[in-house]
Amino acid sequence: MVKSDVMYELKRGIVVVEFSKVNGEYRKMQCTLDEQRLPAQIDVEEAAQKKKPNPDVLAVYDIEAQGWRSFRWDNLKTVNGVIFNGT
Repeated sequence: MVKSDVMYELKRGIVVVEFSKVNGEYRKMQCTLDEQRLPAQIDVEEAAQKKKPNPDVLAVYDIEAQGWRSFRWDNLKTVNGVIFNGT
């Protein structure tokens, strides 16, 4: 599995990702980027303009915590039980 596969799955529904947090802790999370499952958008354009995009990190919506979380691509281990190969 590669980045484009992960993005495709996230936009289609709920995905279980396993990764190492920056502090080294293991984390398993149910997340999505499916627009139908995301909370109502508020006007965040001003805040988004202040934040520089980081291609090494992906922000996703955590279904269980009901909030936005992120992980580093290089710390991602599996997606729906399939090993993540990168790129």
